[in-house]
Amino acid sequence: MKNETSKRISAVNAILITAVSLLSVAAITIPSARAASPLLPADQCDTEAGSEHDLQRNLSFRPVATEDIRIGIALSACREAYNQGSGPRQTFQLARVLHAAGQQAKAFQMLEKASEGGHAVAMVNYAVMLGERGDHATEFSLYQQAAATGNILAAYNLGVAYRDGVGTSANGELAAQWFERASVAKDNLGAFNLAVMLDEGTQIPEDNRKAAQFYRVAADRGNVDAMVNLGLMLEQGEGMAADPVAATAMFAKAAEKGDEFAIAKIAQPAVDTATTASIEPSEQANLVPAKSGRIK
Repeated sequence: MKNETSKRISAVNAILITAVSLLSVAAITIPSARAASPLLPADQCDTEAGSEHDLQRNLSFRPVATEDIRIGIALSACREAYNQGSGPRQTFQLARVLHAAGQQAKAFQMLEKASEGGHAVAMVNYAVMLGERGDHATEFSLYQQAAATGNILAAYNLGVAYRDGVGTSANGELAAQWFERASVAKDNLGAFNLAVMLDEGTQIPEDNRKAAQFYRVAADRGNVDAMVNLGLMLEQGEGMAADPVAATAMFAKAAEKGDEFAIAKIAQPAVDTATTASIEPSEQANLVPAKSGRIK
């Protein structure tokens, strides 16, 4: 009986240098009349615009996602705090609010001031905007400065810079080191990108066992692409014993999050690697996607 084979192709997910604390744009909402706040402007700015990515933020207040910023209240508080000379943290938070309000030019100015004041997340976001303007040398330098403070976004972006040669020479070993630092700091993209580098083996030595470990770390943190790639490794027995049941379970998790490749995978019968010995070698290669088909 002739075995039918199908070509499975996954979309490539390009990982770009981004600063998540600024790039989501919120809808502008103007609040209704409100009672005067008992907080000082600097504290109210912290309350209304503190970023979860800011290790220097006031931990007395909960962080605010970009889409949850109340533009009118936050803009008033942070502008007043800035005018009172509160410091680089409030200057960065004013930049966040301005960016969310669509005032990119003013946000850029505030980011520059906060960066000059040594605020790490401001440096990262300012670096991203400089990179968009073509100044990659300064972009890279700011990532280095911010990463030295322990900032996760900076560590990840520095890894991307070394991997892709942005503002510096490409260096796989340094890229892997910075991705691993970001991973240790609970960043799922750092773990995923390190896994991809170990999986591909182009810039650093290929290591399937470690690749699977970091895919699992990223998958446990909710990274869908990592779930898919880990499922493929479990299916093929790369870096571990083949486990079709665990592979299907991993694809199912990704499918629950809407991944089309994973949805297609769980609709197909699992590859039983124990029976492939009876199949012609020329056809065995078509049973599973090659590494070049992995999600990047």
